[in-house]
Amino acid sequence: MLARYGVVRAGTPLTCTFAASGENWVVLRGRGRIERGEEMIDWSDGDILLLPGGVASRWSADEDAVLWMVSDEPVLAFLGVRPQTTERAAIETTLYRRDDIARALHALYHRPMTPETAGRALFMASARTERLGTCLPAMTLTLNAVRPGESQRPHRHNAAALVLALREARCASTIGAHTLPWTRHSTLLTPAGVPHDHRNARQMSGDVREEDIALALIVQDGGLYYYGRTMGFSFT
Repeated sequence: MLARYGVVRAGTPLTCTFAASGENWVVLRGRGRIERGEEMIDWSDGDILLLPGGVASRWSADEDAVLWMVSDEPVLAFLGVRPQTTERAAIETTLYRRDDIARALHALYHRPMTPETAGRALFMASARTERLGTCLPAMTLTLNAVRPGESQRPHRHNAAALVLALREARCASTIGAHTLPWTRHSTLLTPAGVPHDHRNARQMSGDVREEDIALALIVQDGGLYYYGRTMGFSFT
């Protein structure tokens, strides 16, 4: 996986093409539109986009914008292959609007938890990957929430994970021997097989406010592990 931040200045379009089977984008700030061939999509703060790779994109912003993107470019580069850009591409263009995400998250925040529940996670997919439960055949994309006083128990898995902190509350991750407090829009790496947890130290008191719930976007190279039944997930 490869993660990058992108800045689009108002009045200065950004044109890019990535040799990836797909691209996962989240809008951290700003609003604008993207043009890809005959497609044109308006986007704004909080939206998430899944895009087929290998297609030229022209990003234009109405105000200075910041985006975060993860792709599987390193895998294709290692294999020496190019992305499929016809109608047989791994995914189709998919836009998750901020308001739709917020409604799904509200249900996630109130979902009952048991001691065996790994955490609160909302899996993102496209129409072509919905049956698989992944954003790309080889990658997963989830929104994970940690309520005040809760934690994702220490665990490990064979997939590596890139964690983008969207709302830190008082959350910190312990990854191996390192404890790393979340900072808004920072990226953490959980290496494959390394024990880790995510804990929200904010105390529960009365009604829980949304700003007290930690929220992260997590991308894993977990697709092949799912299909091969080799996730290697275990509590530690």
